Amino acid sequence: MIFDFRAIAGVIFRPFLFLLYFLSGYAPRDRNKIVFGSWSGYRYADNTAALFEYMLANGDPRLELVWISRDRRIVDRLRRQGVTAYRAWSLAGLGACLRAGIYVFDGLTKDINHWTSRGAQRVLLRHGVGIKKVERAIDWPSHRLYKLFHGNPLQKLLWRFLLPWHVVRPDLLIATSPDHARQAEVYYAVEPERIVVTGFPRNDQLQRGVMENVDADVRVWLDESRELGMPVFLFLPTFRDHQTSQPFAWTKLNEIARRVGVRVLLKLHFVDDRRGVAKSLDNQSHVRLADASINPANLFGGVDALISDYSSAVYDFILTGKPLIFFVPDLDQYAGDRGLYYDFATVSPGPKARDMNELEAALREVAEQGLGQWADEYARIVDKFHTYRDDRSCERTYRAIFDRCVQADLASAALPENVLPQGREN
Repeated sequence: MIFDFRAIAGVIFRPFLFLLYFLSGYAPRDRNKIVFGSWSGYRYADNTAALFEYMLANGDPRLELVWISRDRRIVDRLRRQGVTAYRAWSLAGLGACLRAGIYVFDGLTKDINHWTSRGAQRVLLRHGVGIKKVERAIDWPSHRLYKLFHGNPLQKLLWRFLLPWHVVRPDLLIATSPDHARQAEVYYAVEPERIVVTGFPRNDQLQRGVMENVDADVRVWLDESRELGMPVFLFLPTFRDHQTSQPFAWTKLNEIARRVGVRVLLKLHFVDDRRGVAKSLDNQSHVRLADASINPANLFGGVDALISDYSSAVYDFILTGKPLIFFVPDLDQYAGDRGLYYDFATVSPGPKARDMNELEAALREVAEQGLGQWADEYARIVDKFHTYRDDRSCERTYRAIFDRCVQADLASAALPENVLPQGREN
């Protein structure tokens, strides 16, 4: 058994951390200072990284922007690029977090430092347009978040002690559409006024159709696939809560891809990557493993179609207009355990495969027909989940934060309405 000593220490010292959280509410906050973080502090990715980079390049120069991380490598890399970045529990990191008036994160306040966040404006950029239930909507009685929000008083007290960041109700949230905004009301128990439809910052690159921050060897493999006339399917399985992953025969997938005449680029969820799910993937001719830490959207521009299941990445990928396959051998169990916000059949515009034989048939169908019979349903889902289909979501998100959260004197000094704060024409 592997022990996470940092997590254990965090529980042992939890009473002192709650005291720090309480006292942080009295820290002098400056809303012109903004701290950013992502994925519990262990990744530089997702909507937060996309917005951070946009604001560094285009934001009002009077704003102080700082990236906070628990990973020394991330901090060192950003500093080499001339960016202000600190580790969460360093003296400089604690100082930045206690002074910052705005916290911007994509999941939970612990993406930055939950224990220093009381009193700051908390901006949630969200992880994705999901169809699986999260937070307060989870109705699986054995799930820890169900116990936190819907359990008996003792369960609620225990899990609030262990997972206090889940109880936070953000001051500002973004959404990709009105339908997505209604999800947020349920998940986070917030009023509609706190939610702004901006689109996801990370998806701006999809409209430009480019791959970004992809390893050179993966690019070479994709180019080789093009030269060989082999369509490339990106495979993005999501993690399961209480298992290492669905049982999967990577060798059989390789044989299926070879018979169909396609290649598969597998990008595991970073949780599954840590669990060692792909150990048997070596030496496969038609299946290639991508870096699990990469933002999957970075790969979308270089592939021809997507295979996934219940992952929110599906509803980013539809912005590319490329076909989908849903590989869902455990659909009944997953829907019964974790729970789905929508009826799966109504939000899955592509062939569904429940076993490897059906997956092979789906690969052939998509390789030969593209969207085919799913084109109209595909267009409906795009409309349902994406109000905007452009490359200005970073811009809209920045404007929402600037208008609602920054210091009053700075906001009052904003440029005329037809000019963005960074001085670029609308």
